[in-house]
Amino acid sequence: MKFSTRFIDIVVSIRASLVPSLLLLAVVFSGCSDSRPQHEEPTPEEARGSAHPALKAQIPAPAPAPVAEPAAGGEPAASPWKPGEAFVVMGLKVKAPEGWLRQKPANRMRKAQFKLPHAENDTFDGELTVIPAFGGMDANLQRWKQQFKEVPEPLINKREVSGMEVSIVQLDGTYLYKARPMDPAETVQPRPDYRVLAAVVQAPGGQVFFKSFGPRATMEKWQEAFTDMVDSFAPAQE
Repeated sequence: MKFSTRFIDIVVSIRASLVPSLLLLAVVFSGCSDSRPQHEEPTPEEARGSAHPALKAQIPAPAPAPVAEPAAGGEPAASPWKPGEAFVVMGLKVKAPEGWLRQKPANRMRKAQFKLPHAENDTFDGELTVIPAFGGMDANLQRWKQQFKEVPEPLINKREVSGMEVSIVQLDGTYLYKARPMDPAETVQPRPDYRVLAAVVQAPGGQVFFKSFGPRATMEKWQEAFTDMVDSFAPAQE
């Protein structure tokens, strides 16, 4: 009987000594289960989210992502044309109207290019390009007629400006628009109620076309400005 009592006392004593050890081991292993180091610095995003509002400004924000450049082939950049500012093409001095936006020419043939902001109820802007004449006026008039579904006959008015012969040409109808006019594979977009307004001038350096086109209301909006541009034609040496 004494032996049994002694044995029970020993077992109880062993169990009592093991409990603290087991608890200590549990704490150690639970701490090791976190894969993140205990003293790792927080990311800037974490710091900004948890800091006091008065301190957030002192924590560096993550660097902004780089902004992609505009894809090639989009609309050329435009800049406002200053009142009275002139440009020279083939010995001809020209003053472009205020309100037109000068653009980088879309190809090498164009000596200058302008955007004519659209009228209030129109969707598309007008455009004016300055190109040396190739093939003569009659051949180009035929080509311009073919750019309309109706193949209209042009209205032509001839005048003299600063001693130079100028022809004003107008065509109206459904314009067969192509984003790249010289590309035969380019899709044609019929645009009804359009107008071509052009000036053909015998400049000191040769014949030059000032050809504009756009929705009729937009072209009517800029018709007086177009006339002012023609009236500004003068030899560059003057």
